[in-house]
Amino acid sequence: MSESVCHKVLEDPGRWIDEASRQQLLQIAELIAVDRVLSEDELIAELAGCSGLIKLGGHVPALTARVLDAAIDLRVVGLRSDRFGSGIDLQAAARRGIRVIDADNLSSAHPVAEWDLALMLLCLRNAGAVYRQMMSGTDTWAQTGNDDFVNGELTGRKVGLVGCGHVGQRLIELLAPFRVDLLVCDPYVSEDLVRTMKIRRADLGAVLDHADVLVVQVPLTPKTEGLIGAAELERLGEGKILINCSRGKVLDQSALVARLQAGKLIAGLDVFDPEPLPAGHVLRGMPNVFCTPHIAWHAQNAFHRYYGYTVQDFLRFFAGQPLQHELTSRMVDIRHGRS
Repeated sequence: MSESVCHKVLEDPGRWIDEASRQQLLQIAELIAVDRVLSEDELIAELAGCSGLIKLGGHVPALTARVLDAAIDLRVVGLRSDRFGSGIDLQAAARRGIRVIDADNLSSAHPVAEWDLALMLLCLRNAGAVYRQMMSGTDTWAQTGNDDFVNGELTGRKVGLVGCGHVGQRLIELLAPFRVDLLVCDPYVSEDLVRTMKIRRADLGAVLDHADVLVVQVPLTPKTEGLIGAAELERLGEGKILINCSRGKVLDQSALVARLQAGKLIAGLDVFDPEPLPAGHVLRGMPNVFCTPHIAWHAQNAFHRYYGYTVQDFLRFFAGQPLQHELTSRMVDIRHGRS
């Protein structure tokens, strides 16, 4: 290696390459590509002399304590784990002083927030029912069938947002031109963020009471599983709109189906329990539901961000600067319901 290239980084980027970021990393590091599935012993051998590892694809096995203890030169790891710390023994990494980067949520935040917004707009016009009518040839001009529901424009509506992570924050930005009356439920939002984004916060009950349109955007953890159940749906009231692009199990799907069958709600759903949604499932045929098959995150032009954000933190690490996307024990505890 030249004097300017003073680090070795083993990388398994999968399909997530951002070439501009890769060129930046090449200025300070020799990159060693993993082009086949490695065993644990092979990974240990490959990590000899490497100070960094980018684990975004499927060629690198789990980073067990054995791997991390054997990788004596390893100082920083980037991976995708949805902030749950999967694929790595975090205790072993902490013991070794290895920093862990996970930019997963931030990387997919923009497309997911955009799909939240899209489903809000679609459900306000009852697009699930209208689309079915049009495809069957029975469409009726200017009849959306949702006169008794929240309907029409998004502008000025009362919106409740449950969850204000990266997706929720981006959604707040997208909602600004609509001048909605927004109330947010998220006990983990920092006071700095509340001030910066001028967020109005309340508990879940108050947000349910407030919302004409409720957007659920929380990670699936032991504390959020079934967060929106029969009681919460009842409290939301009749004629409202529910959007979920987070995880299917965050909602009690049986309670949701009952509410929809009773004609008391319109829903925009991108996630289900289970997934994929069975072919004959009742949700597929309901006129008051607009369903999509977990595509909110799937924007091909955005895939490069998984690699790009990871590399930017590698550059910060090697420059001795603070990391922006470090996976901390507190974050993992929150995700696993331990905090």
